[in-house]
Amino acid sequence: MIGLLIAAILATQASAGPSPDDAQAQGQAALEGMTKIFTTLGSCERHFTPEQVKGVKRGFTPAAGQAPTPLQAHIAGAYERGKADTSLSAPVCQEMMRLLAEQKKR
Repeated sequence: MIGLLIAAILATQASAGPSPDDAQAQGQAALEGMTKIFTTLGSCERHFTPEQVKGVKRGFTPAAGQAPTPLQAHIAGAYERGKADTSLSAPVCQEMMRLLAEQKKR
């Protein structure tokens, strides 16, 4: 009986999801990853076609008549900062776009 009770308690704790600290850490890691991706995309803008640039910017452009959300503004800033970096080659940038397009299909 005690074994069943302990098992039930452990199952309840396991299914409760991540702790608030873990959830915050996961959110911060996701934000840092998105920032790095959009900084890199900004650096690659000069190698992209106009259609690719439009597609990338769609990810952080607010709807018509709407103000950008804090996340959109953060990502747009990362993209703009990335444009100052001219170290990435066209093949690297096109490969990144290919990988992002593949991920989008999933």
